[in-house]
Amino acid sequence: MGGVNGPICHGAGARHQTLSDYVKRIEYVDANANHQVISDLDQLKAAAGCFGLLGIVTHITLELDEMSYAVLKPLKVPVAKAIPPLRKEDIPVALRTAEYQSITQRELVSWKNDFAAKASKDYYSEWFWFTYQKRVWVNTWNTTKDPTNAEDYPGAEGTFYQWLEGWMGGIVSSTAFFQALPGAWQAQLLATLGMAVLPPTDGEDNQPTYKTLLPDALHFRRGIQNMRVRDMEFQIPVPDLPNTNEADWSVVQRAWWDVINLVYELADRPESHHIGQRFLNLFRRQSKDRSRTPMRLTLELRVMGGSSMHMAPQAGNKRTASIEVLTVPDAHHDGEWEDFMQRVSDKWMNYTDNKNMKLNVRPHWAKEWESLKMGPAGAQVEAREYLRTVSYKEAIPNFSETLGRIGKQQGWTLAQIQSRFSNELWDRIIYS
Repeated sequence: MGGVNGPICHGAGARHQTLSDYVKRIEYVDANANHQVISDLDQLKAAAGCFGLLGIVTHITLELDEMSYAVLKPLKVPVAKAIPPLRKEDIPVALRTAEYQSITQRELVSWKNDFAAKASKDYYSEWFWFTYQKRVWVNTWNTTKDPTNAEDYPGAEGTFYQWLEGWMGGIVSSTAFFQALPGAWQAQLLATLGMAVLPPTDGEDNQPTYKTLLPDALHFRRGIQNMRVRDMEFQIPVPDLPNTNEADWSVVQRAWWDVINLVYELADRPESHHIGQRFLNLFRRQSKDRSRTPMRLTLELRVMGGSSMHMAPQAGNKRTASIEVLTVPDAHHDGEWEDFMQRVSDKWMNYTDNKNMKLNVRPHWAKEWESLKMGPAGAQVEAREYLRTVSYKEAIPNFSETLGRIGKQQGWTLAQIQSRFSNELWDRIIYS
């Protein structure tokens, strides 16, 4: 719990804030080795999401929802229908099915409305697109108090197999043989296996239903910690439509399809990922014009609310698109990942609302971002400086002032906790 509370982590669902927002009491050992307690709601805006800067946290008290049951209905949906593009022309050639020419604007609107309903109303909502796949895994669901026909999910046997799959994935992706494969081969292999093990597993068009306890639904996939990944996640504010209180989901559609199109843009002959092309790429691995597949795992979207935590990336948002790109470590070793992250960051951080005001897009503190440059084209600065002087320009003084008030009450100073608990990163962002 401390690991997800300290860097202000989160789940999914437009009605839900970060985990830190549900903290009602923090107990910790301060810089003078004294046991302290914080339960003041205003002070918790800093203390419940403070990156370890407060002291050694020993206890966290959380306010939880009443136990309920989740009704899971996972789906594998054609990529254009899951989160539809703004225009059908935005669909890369490689993903255009036989039905592409017959897609109408009315259908795009209908698919967008379906996505908007899931994103705005469902208790939990997330979408996965595995690289080069023509379907998206959609995992959105709601809860019920009715326990009828509830099951233990994934169950003891399912948990073991999931743990084993994650462990094998970690072993295989770290072997010399796997790392010798071209990136496109790695991506295709991992994507095929990923989609194969996610439900429904007995046909992509089936629609199974699982009713299980809420915690089991939230942790439907076990053992994923066994596979090392590279991961960059941003929190994109979802603004209102003009003159309404309804969400403008077009920014989410744009963020989703900008990544998909970038994946194919970086690939060699993106309309033809057949085995012969990949075989040729094997011999062009060190060539400047070789195919590049930096995102070898998945593009993931979760929709959530905002946050009252001073230093939360979601702070000030009415609703948030938590969107991330994941790959295997070999993409970094091949020299492809950092450039891809920068390209994605450049796209995501330049979105605006309907009044052409720039959205305050910010990275997840606990994911990759430090190597990035941020800011307007031609005037970018290192990410630390941008976050300090732009993204959190008002939040940082509020955070520091709140910590200072806590210290005054409890007998320590900012200088003391900086000396005892800070590091070079936070010295630069918070204390400089």
